[in-house]
Amino acid sequence: MKTRSLLWVLLLASFSAAAGCTIITPPSPDGGMTKIKIVPVPFPIRPDALPQPPPLEASLLFVANLERSSANLSFQYATIMTGFMSYLTSKGLSIANMGLISTYGDQYGPRLLLGRSSANPAPSPLALLGILAAAADAGTTNYQTLLQMIAPTLGNIDDGDLQPALQLLASSGSFDGDGQTCEAQNLIAFGQGLNTASLAPQAGGTGLDRSAFFDSPHDLFIVVYLQPLARRCALPSDACNVNGRSPTDIFLDTDGTGGVTWLSFTNGSIAPSRVVQVAIATAEGQSEADFETACKAVTGFPLSLFDVIGPSPNLYFTPLMAALNSAYPGTGQSADFCQLIGSMPTAAIQKLGSSVAALATTH
Repeated sequence: MKTRSLLWVLLLASFSAAAGCTIITPPSPDGGMTKIKIVPVPFPIRPDALPQPPPLEASLLFVANLERSSANLSFQYATIMTGFMSYLTSKGLSIANMGLISTYGDQYGPRLLLGRSSANPAPSPLALLGILAAAADAGTTNYQTLLQMIAPTLGNIDDGDLQPALQLLASSGSFDGDGQTCEAQNLIAFGQGLNTASLAPQAGGTGLDRSAFFDSPHDLFIVVYLQPLARRCALPSDACNVNGRSPTDIFLDTDGTGGVTWLSFTNGSIAPSRVVQVAIATAEGQSEADFETACKAVTGFPLSLFDVIGPSPNLYFTPLMAALNSAYPGTGQSADFCQLIGSMPTAAIQKLGSSVAALATTH
């Protein structure tokens, strides 16, 4: 009897300890009742014993103005790109794939000019510089020939090779966008063709397989504009329309599953609340004098760059980001180009990166 009573008490105790219950045992042989106070004992769960959540991932697409004058900004472009990617990674947002296209397309249409994917082996450090050195020794000076030679390296590019690659792309003169007025046409056409392979590398130098880089959506799809020159159209205006539609309407259009229609992934789709557009651009609607005053106030701003950057009389990013945020808060982000090319851009990068990374956990 005593053994059974003890087992009964222990069994009840195992279910009642957490609540700190008082248990009354069955009558003892002498007829009395025994009360036992169960005191809860905390059972700590170590954080390292819990399963870790899957890492957050993002696709990152840079849209850079690669007019010939931008060859002088290749160092600044590369610094912004690497700084932004590094900060996102530090905030727990892994870059699954990164690519770059030009703001204005060339004769071969929208195509991926350089990039890398976490699914590929780590890129060889400074491989591009080695190829360029060999080409120089061989007397190769033609830009189109150089672009063809470096095409494989551009498909898995190291951070240290970004600057010479951007300089070559801009210096080629292929992406001046002569006669083009639409800021969004090349980007939208690129997104709509994600599920198709790009042109062969011999078509103008490069033509990476965009369907391999951006085949499936991740936690975020991030579009980062690098635009140091005046926008060629104002939003809204007919000059900005793509096939008769406003870029804003195209970016926000969804299909029956709730995914944006302008990103045609091979596998799946992504909601507009998980597509964030980031405009790193010079000021809009600002006079030349006010623009120069503001940029000169930035610590370490290179004054020589006034020859290759300028404000935009046309308002494009300002209304676009406002419309995106009105529909899905936080999906339109902006940063001043001058602030990010001074000698102390850390605060601006952190502010921008924190706002973007936060979207991955809130949507």
